Amino acid sequence: MIERPRGTNDFIPFESILREKIIYTISEYLKVFGYNLIETPIFEKIELFKRSVGESSDIVLKEMYEFKDKKGRDLVLRPELTASVVRAVIQNKLYNNNYLKFYYIGPIFRYERPQLGRYRQATQFGIEYLGNLSFLADFEIIFLTQNLYNYIFNKFNIKNIEFKIHINSIGCNLCRPTYKKKLYEYFINYKNDLCQDCQKRLDINVLRILDCKNLTCKNISINAPKSIDYLCLECKNHFDNLLNLLTMNNIDFILDNYLVRGLDYYNRTVFEVKAILDNNIIDLAGGGRYDYLANFIDSSYNIAGCGFAGGLERLTIFINNYNSNITKLLSPVKILFTIIHNNQNINIFKYLLNIFQNVNNYINNLKERYSFYFSIESSLKSALKKANAMDINYIIFIGDYEIEKNVFQVKDLKNGKQKEFSLDQINLIIKNIEELLNF
Repeated sequence: MIERPRGTNDFIPFESILREKIIYTISEYLKVFGYNLIETPIFEKIELFKRSVGESSDIVLKEMYEFKDKKGRDLVLRPELTASVVRAVIQNKLYNNNYLKFYYIGPIFRYERPQLGRYRQATQFGIEYLGNLSFLADFEIIFLTQNLYNYIFNKFNIKNIEFKIHINSIGCNLCRPTYKKKLYEYFINYKNDLCQDCQKRLDINVLRILDCKNLTCKNISINAPKSIDYLCLECKNHFDNLLNLLTMNNIDFILDNYLVRGLDYYNRTVFEVKAILDNNIIDLAGGGRYDYLANFIDSSYNIAGCGFAGGLERLTIFINNYNSNITKLLSPVKILFTIIHNNQNINIFKYLLNIFQNVNNYINNLKERYSFYFSIESSLKSALKKANAMDINYIIFIGDYEIEKNVFQVKDLKNGKQKEFSLDQINLIIKNIEELLNF
């Protein structure tokens, strides 16, 4: 047997239905705030991520799926989407000193150890707000991130969630060099105690030591210099104004002095959103400001930007874990239209065609919780057997008897009740489906 590659998933019903609903909910919310869908290729030129994410990052050093095409060009399966979005904006000449807002939902690829909620092929969603240098843009991103998740959880009947925003400022190209120098002077004293990766980071990009998950490195970092102590006046004002605005809007945040995120293109604001439910802390999303990213990609462009990204798989697991009725909530009402045909009355098929037409005509008015199925059976017994196997809620059937009596039958398979309607009403079956099934 050939199995799927490690770190990938087959999303089959019911999970695929849940994912579809979440994706719809995300799109529904973000469109209201002026964000438009953008789609980029799943593979890009390798230089895009080496320049933007950083050659010293774990993504570039360890996690990218690199390959050469038939002409020997170096390509990579995209490990994240922000760089791709900014590349698309530049290449398609979308920026004209205006504000641009995009959202995306799509696969990313990283070679890392698979674990619950983290896969080698994962689905990432997020938003990018380009062209606005103001702290107001940072606030909008953080506000929308928290409230998007709140909106999703309410849609799936998950209540009493507490959100925490972990936030920091890592400065800009003017003040960050001084901070990095102070970090180096601190960490050089512990060089032999650092993990092998952090010993390399010490000389390549000392900021990355703060992002290390090794327990020894984390303990050493506790007393490291803080970035906010070395911010220039402009960065300090930007950050203070942002924190004041968050406070004014009752958005709880934790000043995390050692939050740096894992990508080189970030500057100033970096943040992570965590959810607390039943004393469990779940990492939901992360993001920040990236005013230099466009310049990394094309030196003739300077486009301010900020955004966030979250994982669809992790969100799906969270919803599954905290809503025991999620299957019932998303399961559609299944309706089977059946013709009972004994090969003697060919005219009976006109009713099936009539039902098909009615489903098609009223499809825009139907609620998404209905699913319709059609079959032709030799007997009612075989129809009911099929309906039970398909977990059908209602069966609507017409046979020779019904034609003779000028009726059709509706049977509720969950409680066994059955009701007879005039065949003249068949045109109203779909249009009045709610009334029809309410007996």
